[in-house]
Amino acid sequence: MLSGVSAGVIGLDSADRITLLSRAAERLLGFQSGDVVGRPLSDVVPEFAPVLGLPDEPGLKNKGQHEIKKQIGDEERTFAVRITHEREGEGDVGSVVTFDDISELVQAQRTSAWADVARRIAHEIKNPLTPIQLSAERLRRKFGSQIGDNRELFETLTQTIERQTGQIKSMVDEFASFARMPQPVMADQDLRLAVQEPAVLFREGNKDIEFKLEIPKEPVRTHFDLRLISQAVTNLIKNGAEAIESYGEAQGRPADYKPEIEVRLVRGEDRVWIEVIDNGIGLPKQNRAKLLEPYVTTRAKGTGLGLAIVQKVVEQHGGTLALEDAPLTDTRTRGALVRLTLPLKLGTSQEISADLDPPAARAVGGA
Repeated sequence: MLSGVSAGVIGLDSADRITLLSRAAERLLGFQSGDVVGRPLSDVVPEFAPVLGLPDEPGLKNKGQHEIKKQIGDEERTFAVRITHEREGEGDVGSVVTFDDISELVQAQRTSAWADVARRIAHEIKNPLTPIQLSAERLRRKFGSQIGDNRELFETLTQTIERQTGQIKSMVDEFASFARMPQPVMADQDLRLAVQEPAVLFREGNKDIEFKLEIPKEPVRTHFDLRLISQAVTNLIKNGAEAIESYGEAQGRPADYKPEIEVRLVRGEDRVWIEVIDNGIGLPKQNRAKLLEPYVTTRAKGTGLGLAIVQKVVEQHGGTLALEDAPLTDTRTRGALVRLTLPLKLGTSQEISADLDPPAARAVGGA
């Protein structure tokens, strides 16, 4: 009966030793029943120990529900945990602990809250920026020729005001973009367009980075918003370039280091993958999922909105976003791989037949 329940269920005896672990519990916690049955729950999952001494609270809506964070592999997951005590007469014969993984729900709530903050920031900060910038420009034009001493300093200071104001405007525009993510305008079109254009533009503007683009020779037709997917790919490539910039001597960059970014478009039977791989500073080993949250960044500059925007775009298209270590090669000893996975469907919601282009027959070409 428990095999069909999505929530994790753990049965305990009167001494809080594990007597039962459902399949969902095994999957969520990464344990096998044979390895943990008979052991105290506080030893197997110490994070759940605080709920063991809690009394049943039948009058409360959540009935003793607690949010508990636990590290599962490289990710920190959030669980909603409840405990129900089984009694016979006056004695306690055991307990049942049930828990659900609510990590995505918590992240969605946090993202919604940050979107509201971004909306307020964009509104409150953007209004005074224009008069500040215009005033600095007017000062330089009107009084620049009248200043004899320290003319160069006057020019430098006013230009600094204009430049910094422009940077703040760009940041505010990112806030506004995140707060008002448009609904996708879906159409059946060639996905190569959304990958090739931002990749080629980046390559032409960054000659110091070796750039590799691998896309199928044949069209990859699916149902998507061209502008939003192009924006997502642009953000991923930009992140790769910033990761390369952050990879300095302090991180052990070798003397013969050659920066490189690789963009791949790979078609499968029922889905398509867009991968951006760099040989930059790499991703943190712990809590990588937090990088998908707004305003979380490991770099000294930036708003931390790039991956959050990509995540929203991917969700709008029914896809997933994965953060991994870059595969190692002779020229790549570290780095990051970000994979965007999209369903391969037409507007009729009918999947494209894999027989048209089986994975083994993929033709890959460069642009």
